[in-house]
Amino acid sequence: MNGGERTTGGSRPDRTAGSATVQAQALLPMIWADPQHMPEQLAFFAVRRFGPRAATSVARRRQNSPEAKDDELRQDVIAHGTHMTIADGAVLGGPFIVLMPVSFVAALLSQARMVLELAVLAGQDPRSEQRVADLLVLQDVYPSTEAATEALSKVKRHPTGSHGRIPRRTRWSLIVRMAEILGLVGGGGKQSTFQRVVSTAPIVVLFLVGMVLPLIWVPALAVLYRKNTLRLATKAAQYYTPGAAGERLRHRKRLAHMPGTVGLAAVLRVLALALAPFAAAAAAAAAGFRLAGGFWGTCLIVLVAASLLGATLWFVRRRSRRREEERRLP
Repeated sequence: MNGGERTTGGSRPDRTAGSATVQAQALLPMIWADPQHMPEQLAFFAVRRFGPRAATSVARRRQNSPEAKDDELRQDVIAHGTHMTIADGAVLGGPFIVLMPVSFVAALLSQARMVLELAVLAGQDPRSEQRVADLLVLQDVYPSTEAATEALSKVKRHPTGSHGRIPRRTRWSLIVRMAEILGLVGGGGKQSTFQRVVSTAPIVVLFLVGMVLPLIWVPALAVLYRKNTLRLATKAAQYYTPGAAGERLRHRKRLAHMPGTVGLAAVLRVLALALAPFAAAAAAAAAGFRLAGGFWGTCLIVLVAASLLGATLWFVRRRSRRREEERRLP
């Protein structure tokens, strides 16, 4: 830990930092108030809220597994971070598409917390403002920590939260920017207009499909979150692991074997959830059940109805669990 590094807050852990979704709801007004600095505000917020918590989490992992080596602890951090990103970042289409900004920010915060825990394992202070610059570099927002630090010097640390409306074009551009940082769509300021349209097309298609079949959105995002969270974790492990290039190459080879298992259970769960409406449509067809439009019309109606019902039940269950978690927090 570098004693000369400036920290973003006090040393006392923030006990309310357990839920990325709850914290996303607190962060969004700051983003609406300063939309041009969305990545910077998110990085500042993540270090303030999750920095102390990251140090506590790593200390607890070491205490629970005193014989575990750093590589084992690192894999545990990555596995947990991947799982939480999938869980916190799952967003539904249809009537719940309004939750997209909250879910994207929650996923970004879960990834940031994972990066901070990897920094702690490397002996870095997770509360230092240097971690803000590190996070922006790892997210490909800036090419170097020097560029990130210079840009951060011009950003307001605690913008006054805005609950007012912002232009729809600005709100949509923010959502696309969040998707770029998450790796859901191709990004980069050097892209031409045509390249940006092409890179954004997949998420637009998912959005349109999700308006009719909300549960299709969930497994698609789960797969993308898993892939890109593991990619970010590999970059962060290489970035924070001290030593020569050969040592970092060995870490890269070890991490290359992780994607086969990390986050797979979460992906399989949401895939099973998405298949339920198709199973209901097939069962209705096999039973000879008919509504408007004959065979195909019945299948389509049952498919959409089952998807909307499943999405509603999923959303209500997630909301109930979130409220229970909030009540348990001091």
